Amino acid sequence: MTDGNAEMSRRAFLTTAAGTAAAAGVAGTATAQEGGTEEVVVGPGGSLVFEPGTEEPLQITPGTTVNFVWDSDNHNIVVDSQPEDADWGGHEPIENTGFEYSHTFETLGTYEYYCEPHLSAGMEATIEVVESISTPEPASVPSVPDSAKTLGVATTFAMVATLGLAFFFLKYGGDYEVDEE
Repeated sequence: MTDGNAEMSRRAFLTTAAGTAAAAGVAGTATAQEGGTEEVVVGPGGSLVFEPGTEEPLQITPGTTVNFVWDSDNHNIVVDSQPEDADWGGHEPIENTGFEYSHTFETLGTYEYYCEPHLSAGMEATIEVVESISTPEPASVPSVPDSAKTLGVATTFAMVATLGLAFFFLKYGGDYEVDEE
């Protein structure tokens, strides 16, 4: 296979295809970990909150773009505090339903912001830019009751026994035809 015109063997083709797929998968994973997009709804359903962000801080990694989407009227985003090196200016003009504003957060730290017309109503929120997002363990892990486990074992045994009997009868079943002599 040195003349350049020879056909590629099946093994070489499969090796190349598998290597390419693995490399693409690794590259896709690395890209997904470095950023992405999150959405914050401003005033969802007319309520005076940022969702997520008001009840629990939105946690993101550096390089993540946050898209703020207005779901009700007369809101803005005023930055209250941010890390020293950050350059987020918020969006101070009042906007209405359907407006969208995006910002990419690069600097680690806590960003606090609010809606100026609704600050007295508690329309405040927080974004935390962290190295890695921690996933809390669930409060209660569902368990399977013992009766369900017993039923599963019994059902599995019944299915295996039925298949075993069917195999036995098909393989060793007698020839019941009478030979005519």
